[in-house]
Amino acid sequence: MTNSIAIGMVFAAMFNVIGSVGTRRPLISSYGIVNDIIRFFGGNWVNWINSGSEYWANMFVLIVYIVWNALPFKILILLGGLTSINKQYYEAAKVDSTPRWRVLTKITVPLLSPMLAYVVITGFIGGFKEYTSIVGIFGESMGPVHDAHRLNTMVGLIYDSLASNNQGRASAAALILFGIILVVTLINLWVSKKRVHY
Repeated sequence: MTNSIAIGMVFAAMFNVIGSVGTRRPLISSYGIVNDIIRFFGGNWVNWINSGSEYWANMFVLIVYIVWNALPFKILILLGGLTSINKQYYEAAKVDSTPRWRVLTKITVPLLSPMLAYVVITGFIGGFKEYTSIVGIFGESMGPVHDAHRLNTMVGLIYDSLASNNQGRASAAALILFGIILVVTLINLWVSKKRVHY
């Protein structure tokens, strides 16, 4: 429930290497908390978000941040769904000596399917409109210093177009983003009609 930019700045501080990283003779004064943990266990430090960092390292930091930021809301939704399932179903399954995997697949998942469908749809929408996490970690350059806009998203493209006074391009990108989200949501709703039990 914390501001996405604030969490992004904390993640940037955790993965940031302070010093001259991209030079032939690096002069490093701090490796960052994550690299300190890696070095404590005998590993080599990784250039996560600084100049000269690799794409996989940038994506790793971004994925960890997005999971960290989005997981509590999803857990609350699914926990609320689990507590709303009537306990009589589980008692009947216990009386019949039903195996646990069958209880999971035939009782829990079908009765939790409306919440699962909601979580999947909102997860897709959140993934397509991702912007603040990248700005929080990498700043307005939307990537490391040596490769600005490496991690730019559709929403970032819309903001960049508005900043360069290109409203037509921004409008077109917004409509394309709307179309993508609409198609993914309709496909998800079509699939969930067959799988979701209300």
